[in-house]
Amino acid sequence: MKRTVKIFLMSLLCVVSLNHVLSAQNADALVTKLANKYGSVPNYKLNIVYEANNEDMGFKNVQEGTLVVKGEKYILKYGPNETWLNDGKVEYVGTKEEDHSQILYFCPGKNTEAIVDYGNLLTFYAYEHKATMDGNMIKLVPTTTRPYTELHLTVDGDNLTKISAIDSMGTVYTYSLSGFSTSIGDPKFVINKWEYAETIDERKDCK
Repeated sequence: MKRTVKIFLMSLLCVVSLNHVLSAQNADALVTKLANKYGSVPNYKLNIVYEANNEDMGFKNVQEGTLVVKGEKYILKYGPNETWLNDGKVEYVGTKEEDHSQILYFCPGKNTEAIVDYGNLLTFYAYEHKATMDGNMIKLVPTTTRPYTELHLTVDGDNLTKISAIDSMGTVYTYSLSGFSTSIGDPKFVINKWEYAETIDERKDCK
């Protein structure tokens, strides 16, 4: 009897291990397919609905914006009061509120305000993450230090439609994507620093 139970448990463990391997292989294949698709498009624009939600802490923030990417440059505007920009030399975050406004400066790729990299929003997940399938969703865990502990990708066909990042405090940052287009017109990657009352310069190595 004990031998039978042992054989059953070993068989069950083998099945679970095989399913995990197949799940990882399927997830890796999908991640590679998505990254190859979007990585071949240097210029694009899309609409983003951003939501930060933490039920335990009792807060929720929803914003809508448009992201335009051209090579290494990008600009994302959440309405008239929040701008994220990389002009190829510096990254900026400009925010305006009723009683205060500020602009932050960062070296490219060193923006500590960002949960995800807007300049590589459609491909960043393909690097330094371990992927598995969770139903129809791709679940990724970072292998290096990130602002989040877990990443979820929602895919419709071969289109990436949603990215959700979960941090160690349980806050879920969701980016719902739509309106992907390679027709970007002639965007201006500029921000008027004089519109902001306070300047915070976080650049250390790229001035």
